[in-house]
Amino acid sequence: MYDFHLHLARLPQPTTLARTLTERGVHFNAIACEPYEWEILQKMSVSLFEGCTRNYGIHPMAIADVTEADWERLETILVDNPDAGVGECGLDKRYPGYSATESSLQEAAFKRHVELALRLHRDLHIHCVGDYGRIVKILKDCNYPGRKHPNKPMVHTVFHRFGGDISTVKSAQELNPIFSLHQDSFHKKATLDAIPQIPAEQIRFETDADETFCTANLLKNESVAKIADALMEHLKETEQLVR
Repeated sequence: MYDFHLHLARLPQPTTLARTLTERGVHFNAIACEPYEWEILQKMSVSLFEGCTRNYGIHPMAIADVTEADWERLETILVDNPDAGVGECGLDKRYPGYSATESSLQEAAFKRHVELALRLHRDLHIHCVGDYGRIVKILKDCNYPGRKHPNKPMVHTVFHRFGGDISTVKSAQELNPIFSLHQDSFHKKATLDAIPQIPAEQIRFETDADETFCTANLLKNESVAKIADALMEHLKETEQLVR
């Protein structure tokens, strides 16, 4: 069992939770998309991430508050962690810095992530609300994911909590895509129609769990073991939706 998008640093007792999940055979991709999350993951023992992956980036919701020093810190972390991916990052109409113009703060920040992932040869984990066509265009304009490096696997464009339609699936095929499915992916008709058209090897599953997961599932004061149980059940239910 693999949770492809987990906000470990936002959950209670992340070190204990990471250990509990791996002891139960659950591996995960730990997403850190604000500076304070980066530092929490950085302080955790590397041994806790055996069989797991990590991603570092800046979420569109946080872009307006990010400094140049934060960008420098992000690059340092990625250079020091060669197995880490970039993101989550992207475009979201609900947050400051979004506009339909190329000069928007969110678009500039997304392009910066793309260029960083391209230069460091890393997977790119994308957050998108309402602008998949623009995301795909930016990726192609930036020539991401670029050429395959000698002795290195091809990097992936990961569409986290995928909510696009069949046109997105088709236009993204040249980007070496992965479509990470959340239970919300099955609520929108256009996405529900698109999922059967995604090649099986391009599908992953995620909880996208953060502090709101505990609140929504009445887990705020529960033990780490019960939180792990809930995460596993949520992931299992999501996987069953495509069967």
